[in-house]
Amino acid sequence: MRITHMMATENAIKNMADNLERVSKLQGKLSTGKQFQAASEDPTNASASLSLRSHLQTLESYSSTAENTRNWMTTSDSAFEKLEQVANRANNLVLRGLNDSLSGNERASSLAAEMRTLVDEAVEIGNTSVNGQYIFSGYQVNQKSFVLSNAAAPLLDFQGNPFTPKTVAYTGDTGNMQRNLGPDQAVTLNVRGDQAILGFLQNLILATNALTQNNITDTGNPATDPLTLQSVLTGLKSSLETLDQYRTSNGARMRQVESAANFLESVKLETKSLLSEKEDANMAEGIALLANQQTTYEAVLEVSQRAISALSLFDYLR
Repeated sequence: MRITHMMATENAIKNMADNLERVSKLQGKLSTGKQFQAASEDPTNASASLSLRSHLQTLESYSSTAENTRNWMTTSDSAFEKLEQVANRANNLVLRGLNDSLSGNERASSLAAEMRTLVDEAVEIGNTSVNGQYIFSGYQVNQKSFVLSNAAAPLLDFQGNPFTPKTVAYTGDTGNMQRNLGPDQAVTLNVRGDQAILGFLQNLILATNALTQNNITDTGNPATDPLTLQSVLTGLKSSLETLDQYRTSNGARMRQVESAANFLESVKLETKSLLSEKEDANMAEGIALLANQQTTYEAVLEVSQRAISALSLFDYLR
């Protein structure tokens, strides 16, 4: 086969273009730090990379859920701690009220007034929210868990004067919200206020009424005994036990979430490492290859230039 000068020239240009393309690809790898820019360059690694990225996105979603769940439960635990502090203060007030040395006026004007502030404080704690969502309302996270209002029927204080007692209502529902921390791992996010807190708030109100009425010990009359300080003291202790039970349950679930979050972080690190193996370029190797390819390209340029410049117009016309 006869090799014409035109064929030699075209072959030289093609070699220069091929070398320049290889230089460009190596420069692209070094500038982006990636082994390939398009899936067609490395279909096997590109497919594996796509699968790993999808898996990583799922892990990130679970991690975000775990973090939000942890924040919610931490806030719940803090609310329970504050409610237990209120319960202890209320218990002390009731014990002081049971002291026979106190007068009815002292119980009504001093202790009952302080108990009312505890009622307001406890209701406010019961309406704790996270990012505008009320944590003790079940599914009804957009409305307050508890509403404090005036009772319909008045009562008589220790002097026989009428007063309007308070009443508290739970305005949430019975929903238990579940959050997925993994493909086969779910955890209950919330604590229902009607189960954990409502009874405590009601006992605080009963304590306020009993102090205002100066009802101290049980009389044997079922109609009035629930309003005595002696009965309220038993109710408060029971409420404190209930608060502690739900706080303990919330704490156990917090540990579950913490363990799941740590596991997710570990898996994410492993997945990112695998993804790096599939995608990231070896920079030291890339630099060496680029230097070698640039040397080759420069040599091709020089040889081609000499070969082409040595030809005359008549050589091209043959």
